[in-house]
Amino acid sequence: MARFLHLSDLHVVAEGTLASGVLDTRSILTAAVDRLLEMRAAIDPLDAVLITGDISDDGSEDSYAFAAAELAGLGLPVFVVPGNHDARGAFRAAFAAQPSMPPTGLIDWSETFGETLVVGLDTLIEGQGGGILRPESLGFLSEALARQYTGPTVLMLHHPPIQTGIRFMDAIGLENATLLDSVLKEAQTEVTVLAGHVHGVYFRSVRGHRVMTAPSICSAFALDRRAGARVGFRSGPTGCALLDTGPDGHWTVLPLEPSSGTHPF
Repeated sequence: MARFLHLSDLHVVAEGTLASGVLDTRSILTAAVDRLLEMRAAIDPLDAVLITGDISDDGSEDSYAFAAAELAGLGLPVFVVPGNHDARGAFRAAFAAQPSMPPTGLIDWSETFGETLVVGLDTLIEGQGGGILRPESLGFLSEALARQYTGPTVLMLHHPPIQTGIRFMDAIGLENATLLDSVLKEAQTEVTVLAGHVHGVYFRSVRGHRVMTAPSICSAFALDRRAGARVGFRSGPTGCALLDTGPDGHWTVLPLEPSSGTHPF
């Protein structure tokens, strides 16, 4: 069917600055791309890179230009949706080469890879941490699903339509996730929902369709369910994911730290 790299939450900043005053996300992205190129022989053939938002941390044109140039080094088509840290105008301009990128309005789009349909939806509320699915986005998805009768569907959005238990992130999650439930229950084929935002791996089934969040390229949030849990991030573990939509396919996490090698039994 199709095989994709699933990246999320790069949080690239303008040159000479650090994300959250700590993370050199430009160097982190460069190292991640280098590591993925080293891994290509093991995971090819790949059809595209799917990125579920927060490509930039500061919304600057410089951060997007750098991210787009680094990602181009993977030699694969790149398909993106915005996250809460993104600025829609600069984001759209940086990835205007994406064939399905709408020239104006919400960044909702669809693309086919063989029998696999990929739909990207825009949940960004500029200036806010939380996200929302607007009626036009839900209508766009409903129409796309109505046309997909046989092959699998991949739905990309930044804010996951599930709770994770990370209190401070769930507080800025997807406001109207139940409306997505209503659309998904009408789907005639399997839908795989890919999201980011929570900088970690979480899984749940929604209306019989699987929802997965990818780790961040640059940092991680600890799962701490206590009422007084600290708000903040850790430098790792980091990674990305691999999705295969074939009948024997899978979604799996790819750690981006170099391994110590393979040893025979």
